Amino acid sequence: MYPIRIHFSYKHVDQPWGGANNFIRALRSELSKSKGFQFANSIKDECDIMLMNQLGTGPGGNGRNVPLKLVRRLTGRSYIEFKGRDERIRKLVVRAVNLNWHAHKRGLRNFLWGQWCDRQTLALLNMADTVIFQSAYQREFFVKAGYRGKNENVVIHNGADKSFLCERPRYPKLGKRLRVISSTASPRKTKRHELIAQLSMLKDVDVRHLGAWPKDVDVAQVQLLGMQPREKMVEEMSNSHYFLHTATRDPCPNAIFEAICMGLPVIYSSGTGSSAEIVGENGMPLDESDLNYTIEQARAQLAELRAVVLENRSNYVIGCAAQRYKQVFENLVST
Repeated sequence: MYPIRIHFSYKHVDQPWGGANNFIRALRSELSKSKGFQFANSIKDECDIMLMNQLGTGPGGNGRNVPLKLVRRLTGRSYIEFKGRDERIRKLVVRAVNLNWHAHKRGLRNFLWGQWCDRQTLALLNMADTVIFQSAYQREFFVKAGYRGKNENVVIHNGADKSFLCERPRYPKLGKRLRVISSTASPRKTKRHELIAQLSMLKDVDVRHLGAWPKDVDVAQVQLLGMQPREKMVEEMSNSHYFLHTATRDPCPNAIFEAICMGLPVIYSSGTGSSAEIVGENGMPLDESDLNYTIEQARAQLAELRAVVLENRSNYVIGCAAQRYKQVFENLVST
């Protein structure tokens, strides 16, 4: 069975580029430490498994999606089969990401280009040997959209890079002002930046934000930090009491994993999405009808929630997710 040769169709970059990039980079790094796995760089190179982050090639790729007909050839699902040098047909594992109809507001874009992209994505998932969903919430909306579930599928939550797992987290003392930090790689509306801005206007609350901020949303009292490397993110999180995640409809936010690994409790949106599923007991829901009450509760529960996070944070590191991915790969190759 070993070594298992894998091709990652998503090409990551080392600089910050969103959750998918961070996760794929961390997963590949973790697998590279095992003698049981090797990598095929080109999509046409011989391999046992082709791991796809849907059809995207990532920021390190050519900027285009992998053509669906090429995937069919490479995995033996078309009349013209592409075979490796030793006549083996590769297995196809697809990591589900998102759908246009779910991520964006409905409109002309989704009726035309977006709908076409979603049909391609669902066709890919339905032909895969195994589909990996990042959350139970994500699997639900893919099923609603047309994923038939006739193949093997499994829910595996993401994991943060080990650089976020500080050996001895340092916490700022809770004085008069509560320090909150948020992080988004995308400025889209479902990230709820306006809610971050509203929290910044509350008395004795400092809000800092890493990453993107939409041009049409007033920053209020938010301190914008922009896109930062991991070292700077770690430094900024270490100076915070809570991580704030206001997004809705998120399939599985990597930012939450990074924050919990840092030892930060999470204040999360109680709206539609995977946040409650991911955070569990390591944080508290945001009461949008009474933001002051949320902050009062955050102050009162800080010590208790810190203790819970410190006990659980090792479950949010990449090693846990990578072990489950390894099991998927091993099971496929052995069948």
